[in-house]
Amino acid sequence: MTTLDRPPHVVQVYPEVDGTDDYGTPTRVPSAVPVEVRGWVWPISAEESEQLGQQVATVYRLSARAIPGGAWARVVWDGRDWDPLGEPMRYESGGLTGLDHASVLLKARGPGAL
Repeated sequence: MTTLDRPPHVVQVYPEVDGTDDYGTPTRVPSAVPVEVRGWVWPISAEESEQLGQQVATVYRLSARAIPGGAWARVVWDGRDWDPLGEPMRYESGGLTGLDHASVLLKARGPGAL
């Protein structure tokens, strides 16, 4: 048993699906139905950009057994919306039991509560 077998965080992931934009162009969009993912969410960074005024870029890492979605998915965690930064990366242990997992960086949409 590893720490991935009993993670403390519950995240709602809206996986990417085929859709169309307002002009009818095929595109990838978040689905309307979320998938519940149990995993670990760790802070990575929170950087303030002086050039953009009072804008902060907050990034966390989500690690779980499996993460549906992709770069156009939407994630809801801790009452906030998050965007995946790229595709989930999959790690295979090469035969070691219980170490296979996926990981993705999440960037916050909008400011958080103080």
